[in-house]
Amino acid sequence: MTRSPQPLPEVAAGTLLRLDANDWSYGRDLTPGTAVVVTVADVRDLPNRSDEWIWILGHRPECDYPHVDRHPPCMEIRVSVAALHRRIPTS
Repeated sequence: MTRSPQPLPEVAAGTLLRLDANDWSYGRDLTPGTAVVVTVADVRDLPNRSDEWIWILGHRPECDYPHVDRHPPCMEIRVSVAALHRRIPTS
């Protein structure tokens, strides 16, 4: 029997996530064990994702976010689903 992963909170584009070191596990060009701030562009909710991790596409705070259509997301970070539930208020 395959169990469906828990639902994700609604993470809208433009949401600023402040992630502690334990809230994420991988991100290209990021220093492991440090806090990270990302402005969400998109959430990759893959059909076979686990209950534990989700990929967030986004921008560094220093990006010119209102004009992100000028470049693709500059960050892809694997974020703990539990951290999203703690940081994103449910509706």
